[in-house]
Amino acid sequence: MTTTSSAAKLFKARFNKPNLRKIFDTFIADGASVGRDGVKLDMFKVRLDDEVEIILRKVKARSFEFTSYKEKLISKGAGKAPRQLSIPTIRDKLVLKFLAQLLADIYPEQVSWVPHSTIRRVHEASCTRPDTDYYLRLDIENYYPSIDHKILMRILRRKIRSKQILHLVENAIKTPTGRQKSSDHLNPRGVPQGLSISNILASIYLADIDKALSDDSAINYFRFVDDVLIVASQAKVDELEKIVPSLLKRQRKLKCHPVGKGSKSVKAHLKEGVEYLGYKFCIDKIEVRSSSLKKMFANLMKILTAMKYKKSRGRLIWRMNLRISGCQLKSRRIGWLFFFSQSKNLQQLKQLDAFVMKHASNVLPAADHPKLKRFIKAYYEIKFHAAETKYIPNFDAFNSDQKKAQISVLLPAKTAEQLDALSPKELDELFQKCIGHEIADLEQDLLEVFS
Repeated sequence: MTTTSSAAKLFKARFNKPNLRKIFDTFIADGASVGRDGVKLDMFKVRLDDEVEIILRKVKARSFEFTSYKEKLISKGAGKAPRQLSIPTIRDKLVLKFLAQLLADIYPEQVSWVPHSTIRRVHEASCTRPDTDYYLRLDIENYYPSIDHKILMRILRRKIRSKQILHLVENAIKTPTGRQKSSDHLNPRGVPQGLSISNILASIYLADIDKALSDDSAINYFRFVDDVLIVASQAKVDELEKIVPSLLKRQRKLKCHPVGKGSKSVKAHLKEGVEYLGYKFCIDKIEVRSSSLKKMFANLMKILTAMKYKKSRGRLIWRMNLRISGCQLKSRRIGWLFFFSQSKNLQQLKQLDAFVMKHASNVLPAADHPKLKRFIKAYYEIKFHAAETKYIPNFDAFNSDQKKAQISVLLPAKTAEQLDALSPKELDELFQKCIGHEIADLEQDLLEVFS
């Protein structure tokens, strides 16, 4: 466990020019959105040394101020309010990434788990508990916007005494999104979503409550961000249905959706099943929830419809295959099937394959049909051949010829001669830009599917 003194030592050891440059090269140099100051990445690179000096000087003097964040709204589907993301300037992104790494080392137990481990543990609990037990799912209303700054800072001060660290955290969460920063417009509560520190702060905020409930041997307790799931006896579930919302309100000023029909918070018998993290759990059964499956059909239909009206369909076939197989980029596995690979309902995958082939036969020449991948094959590759598969592209391992081939599909206006004239660095930058654009579209689709 990191002590209050070691938190300060970590800051002192890492807050220096070489480490900030390393963070920039590792996490920011390949691509960063433009913030409200309008400074683009190329411009920032030119004056990187000066920018780092400014950061070092101002943070040490506790005079560093974050620029108000640019607003980006992400659709959560029809009938739902969009999710607001906060886009920092490139300078602020560098500081926030440093801060995120520091917090991860101070609070290693609060580093976000990938959903797969939670899904696996929920399935294990569903299989092993008595089939007379119940699920209790509690959804916290507007979690990130409801986090109380005073409570969060009080929690952080238990382990952090460094005034520089505390100033940065408090300044980052008070900085507004979508409007100019002034003393009248500082956020009184809430953690902006989309910052590199957002998830770990949200986890730290509920750590005490997580521990208290996890220590109860009579239940299986899970939480992923704002979504709590408890598996226990009917009597215990009836008790916790009142206790947990009261605990969250009293200790953290948070409110849960009330349990009931049509609510995000539900109580259900194990035999009835419950939807959680995009899956439906029902004793030993685990499958993709029906609403996520419907959204996937809708997303595929968008691409199939575009094929009908586009003469050049190479990029659309490539995009469809990316939706089907997913990919690996920057050591991240990205894709619908990677998330849902724990499903045991293969019939759902066969339905998706049949849907794609049925509609593809109406919009693609027969010669193009074999170019389309299959969900069921991608599923088996992920499950049994993940390390050596060629079916799922690993963009990190692509050589120059493979990069040129991908660019030719995504940017058909680029000639072979133009691509051959690029230096290795220029080729990689163009490749990352092309792939990055497509991955951003894929992740947008995934967000809609999982919401």
